[in-house]
Amino acid sequence: MPSHARTRRRVSVVGVALVGALVLASCSLVDGSDDRADGPAQAAASDVERASGAPASPVVVADGAAGAGEPDQPADDGAVLRPVVPTSTVPVLTGWAAFDASLRDEILGGGSQALSVAVAINGELVHEATLGRQSPESIDPANVDDRFRVASISKPITAITVMQLVEDGLVGLDQAVGAQIAAHVGIDNPSARASAITVRQLLTHTSGFPQSQSTFFSNRVWACPQAAAAGLTGSIGGNGYDYSNMNYCVLGMLIEQLTGQRYEEVVYERLLTPLGISGMRMAPTYDPGPSEIEHYTTDGRNYMEALGGAGAWVATAGDIVTILDSIDLSTPGWKPLTAPSVAMMKASGTGGGDRGYGMGLLLYGDGIHGHTGTLESTHAMVLNRNDGVTWAVLVAGSTPSESSNLRSMVDRAFAAGGFVFA
Repeated sequence: MPSHARTRRRVSVVGVALVGALVLASCSLVDGSDDRADGPAQAAASDVERASGAPASPVVVADGAAGAGEPDQPADDGAVLRPVVPTSTVPVLTGWAAFDASLRDEILGGGSQALSVAVAINGELVHEATLGRQSPESIDPANVDDRFRVASISKPITAITVMQLVEDGLVGLDQAVGAQIAAHVGIDNPSARASAITVRQLLTHTSGFPQSQSTFFSNRVWACPQAAAAGLTGSIGGNGYDYSNMNYCVLGMLIEQLTGQRYEEVVYERLLTPLGISGMRMAPTYDPGPSEIEHYTTDGRNYMEALGGAGAWVATAGDIVTILDSIDLSTPGWKPLTAPSVAMMKASGTGGGDRGYGMGLLLYGDGIHGHTGTLESTHAMVLNRNDGVTWAVLVAGSTPSESSNLRSMVDRAFAAGGFVFA
C-alpha cells in the first residue's frame, strides 16, 4: 500500500519494542538422497511472512552435538544432523513503522481507501503519516499534506472562534441571540422560543434543536444559511442535551452576523493563521481541490454545503492536532483563549464535571477530551489523552464502523510500536 510518512524528531518518551526476537528451531534430516523434510520452522516462517508482509527465511538450528563448528553427527537411523545457516534475516517492524502498519492493517485492511494520522507529544508534532489512495478510483498514493474531511471535528473549530468573540465582548455566553441570527438568514418574525436561544445553549447542544438529519442529509436545503432558517422556524424543544448539527450551523451564522465577515475568513483570521495553518477550507460535497482526498460520495447530495460550521472543514491530521493542542495550556505556543474560557469548554454543559459534552468537545473523564466526526465515507477522531499525547486519525472509507473505534485502534498501534508514555 502506498504510503508517505514523516517523523519530525525523536519521541521524548520511552519506546519499548514489544516484539521479541524470533528463534525458529528445527533440524534438517539429510539421507542418502538429500531430500529435506519440512519441520516446525516452515510453519513458523509462514506466520512471520503473514505478520510482516515479506517472505521470511527461517533460522534453523540443529539440536544435540551438531553445533556450529562441530562435525556432522549421525542420527540413530543413519541420517545426518546438519546445521542450516540462514541466508537472510526477518525484518521486524518497531516504532513508528509498526504503529503505521497496525493502523494500515486495521483500517485499510478493512476496506477503507486512505488514512491520515498525526501524533504530538507535549505540544510538538512528532509523527505524521498518510496511507492509501487519493481517490476511490485512483492508484495514486495519498500524500502526507493531503486534506481529508473532518466532519464534526469542525465543531471544536467553531467553538474556539465563538469563545474568542465572547472574550472580546462581542457577545455574551448567556445572551439570547436567536432573533439576530434569524434576521441574518432572512427570518423576520422568529418565534419567542427561537429568539430566546443563547450562545451557551448552542455550544453545549442544549438549545432544544432536534437532530434535523433530514435537513442536512436529504437535500432539503442547499446551504447552511437555509438550514439555519429551517431550524429557527421549526419545532424547538426543551433545554436538555440533544446533539444536533443545527447548533453549530447556527453558530457559524452568528459568527458572520457579529463580525460582518464570512465564517471561513473569521476562523482563518482568529485561529488558523496564528497557528501557522494554511490550506484548510470549507469544502463542497464534490470537486475536491488540489491536495485534497476524494471521499466516495453518492450522486446528488449536498451535505457539506448544508453543514457549514458543523462539519464542512477539510484538513490534515496534523492541522487537527495543532488546533486541539492550542487549548491545552500546558503546551507551548500561541493560545487562542484564556484559562477561564478553556475551563468552560472542558466542563460538561449538563451539570459540570468532565464527562459528557462541553463546548465543542466530547469529554471522556480524567481530563481526556476531543471529538469524533462521521460522514459518508468519513470517519475521524482527535483526542488529547491528558498525558502529554494528542493524536488525530482521519479516514476516507467505511472502516471502522464507528468513528469512536479509532481510539482502541490507536491504542493498539501504540502497543505495536512499543511506545510507553510516562
